[in-house]
Order: sequence, then C-alpha cells, then structure tokens
Amino acid sequence: MTLRTRLTLLTFAAVLLAMLTFAGVAGTVLWRAELSSISRQVDAQAEALLAIADTTPGRLNATARDILEENGVTATARVYRSGVQVWSGGSLGPPRLDPAFLSGSGVHVVRRTGEYLVASQREGPLIVEVGRSLEPLEKLLRRYVLIAALTLLGLSTVVGALVAAQVRRALRPLETLAGRVQRLDLPSPLPALHEPGEVGALARALDGSLKALRAEREHETLFLASASHELRTPVTAMLADVQHTLSRPRPAEELRSALERTERTASRLRQLTGNLMTLTRAQRLPAPPGAPLPAVDLLHLAGEAVDLLQPLATRRDLDLWLDGAPAHVRGDVALLGSVLENLVGNAIKFTPPGGQVRVTVEPGADRARLVVEDSGPGLPSGSLTEAFVRGHSDVEGFGLGLAVVRQVVDAHGGELAFGQGEDGGARVTVTLPLAVDGPETASPVDTLVPM
Repeated sequence: MTLRTRLTLLTFAAVLLAMLTFAGVAGTVLWRAELSSISRQVDAQAEALLAIADTTPGRLNATARDILEENGVTATARVYRSGVQVWSGGSLGPPRLDPAFLSGSGVHVVRRTGEYLVASQREGPLIVEVGRSLEPLEKLLRRYVLIAALTLLGLSTVVGALVAAQVRRALRPLETLAGRVQRLDLPSPLPALHEPGEVGALARALDGSLKALRAEREHETLFLASASHELRTPVTAMLADVQHTLSRPRPAEELRSALERTERTASRLRQLTGNLMTLTRAQRLPAPPGAPLPAVDLLHLAGEAVDLLQPLATRRDLDLWLDGAPAHVRGDVALLGSVLENLVGNAIKFTPPGGQVRVTVEPGADRARLVVEDSGPGLPSGSLTEAFVRGHSDVEGFGLGLAVVRQVVDAHGGELAFGQGEDGGARVTVTLPLAVDGPETASPVDTLVPM
C-alpha cells in the first residue's frame, strides 16, 4: 500500500470516527433533552389535573382536554380516589399504581412504564396519573440516526476525496524527485528546491549530495584519464627503449646507457605511483568539519621538505630559501608533506641554473599562508585553471603533482592560488585554516611521501 493510500485511509477513518463521536454525543444530548422536556410537561399536567380533580366527572371532561393537549400532543390520564379509578382519558394500559401512592400525601414521581413516560401525583385520597407515549420520540431518534449516518457517509466521502487530492498534490514533488534522483547525470537542479516544509528540505539535501557526487565522479573520470596518460607515456618509452636495445647485440657502454634510461623511467613511475597513492589517501581524508586531525607546524614541515630537496637544488646550482614564522594547522603530516615536496620540487625543476626558489610560511589571524616562489619562466595561463595539465611540455612530472596539491589542499579545507612572482617566475600560494587549540596538540613527524 502506497504512502498516499495509507494517508488517505487514515485521514478518512479519523474524520469518520470524529463525526461518529460527534453524532453520538449530539443524539444522546437530544434524547435526554427531549425526555426531560416531556417529563416536565407530564408532571405539570398531572399537577393541573390534581388541582381540579373531584368527584364530578363532567368537570374533568370539560377541562382535561385543554390540560392534556400541549404543543399538538395529547397525553393520556387516569384519576383515582381511594385507590379506585374514577376517570380516564385515553389508555395508559392496565392500572399500575405504585403502593407508595396508597398512603401519605404530597407524593409525586415521574417514571417510565413500557412505552409511556408517566407522572403520578397524590393529594389526599386523589391520585392522578398523566402519561405520554415515547414512540414519537423514538421515531425522531431513529430518523436522526438515519439522517446522521447518511450525512456522515457523504461528508466523510467528500473529506476523503479532498484529503486524497491534497495528499496527492503534496506527494507529487516526492514522486518527481524520486524519478529525477535516478538520473544522476542531468545537470538541471532538482525539482521542489523551493518547496516549504519537509519536501523542500529533502530536495535541498539531495541536491547538495548529488552535486557533490557529480563533482566526485567528474573528478574521478578526469583523474583516471590523466593518470592513464601519465603512466602510459613512460611505460611506452621504457618498453620501446628496451625492445630497441634487445633488437641486436650491444656494447657494454650502450647497454649501461640503456639501463640508466630505464632506471630514470622507473624512478618516474615510482614517483607517479606515489602521487596516485597520495591522491587516494587524500580522497579518504574527512573534509572539515570532520574527524579532528592533528595540529602540525607548517614551518617545521616546510623545513623538512627544504632539507630533503636541498641536494637537488644544489645539483641544479639553485639557491633554496626558507623564511617565515611557526604556523600550526590541522592536517595529515604525510599529505601536507607531499604538497610541499611537489611545489618545491616542481619549482626546482622549472627554475634554470643560477636561479632561486623561496619558501615562505606566514601565519595570519585565522589562516596560515604557504608561498613557493621561483625565478623560472612562470606558469602558462592554462595551468592556473586546469588541475591535471602540464605546466611545461618539456619538463615531466608537473601535471599529476599539481593534481596531488589541489586534492590535498581541498581535503584540508584550504585554497590554492597561482600567480607571478617578483622575478617573473611562478608563485603558488596555499592557504590553510589555523589550528585553534595551539601548537601543543601534536607535532609533525618525519614521514613524508617520496616524490
């Protein structure tokens, strides 16, 4: 049974029960009110007959009709003297005098006898009974029940139809929403985003989740395409070089040269594999606000990256500088280390001999800023917006490294910006939120991802 059917039936049953309760209470009140009114009428009629009752039947015959007729209804009566009936008007059935009326004075009572409501009064030897049939009242009650039942059935049907229409209208956005959610790749926003109440809240929550899911799928597709390209090129080159070397006997020095080329290609593959593992780990990192991450000193981490890459800078005749102040941010030590190694390593690769690379850590009011600046040729404009593009076609290893940097920075709730340095080279700025609970929470360790 669908939700719409359940809600309709539940509402129909609730409305019908409420109307039945109201009709029952109203019928009971009506019955008691009418019964009380008849009781007062027959009691008053008995008292009036008692006041004129004597041994002269003619007097009773002359005035009893006026007394017993009220509102178009004629009551029946009997008059007793010393327990013997001396007059009657109509029929109340066989005499059924209460023994209490055979003695004492000033006694009166109203009781139901069969289908009559009877009022009895006594004054001395005289006893008067006035009765009124309850059959008209019972017919009225039966008519009321019939009319009430038909009215309740009609009203309940109308209310049920209205409720069903309203429920269908209220649930229509959910049906549309369910059909739309099944088609994840549609770029159009979900319906019912501006609906009030729970439907709108659900639509907005689903819309946010679907946007994040689509972005994740696009990111994975782009990442897989780039990773395949990055891995295919060195593997193809290494395979071609090995096949060419094995095509005929080679002298020892030529074989050594081929092995050195293979070693360089294998080192590049290891670097690409490390980057891929770093990206996978960054994707599993909880995005802020999430599980608390340790607080690490960005300056200390930058110092370790500079120490690690200093030999490479020395071989390329570059000056590698580190400047700034301690700045504690929350993050994964290995992932942040991979960011520093990628940025500093790429700056070293892109800077011609005799140049310089400067790393600066600047703490702010609520965010820390890491700046890596070189004196190389700078970044082409396309590299500023595309995460998986090579910065320079003649230098390997930039595209996937930049993907690592972007993914890790995003996972830590930071921002990545590119620009031109003072010397015309590339300037990369990473901004990360500061750790609010200070530097005592954790310290960095020497576990950096090899690049």
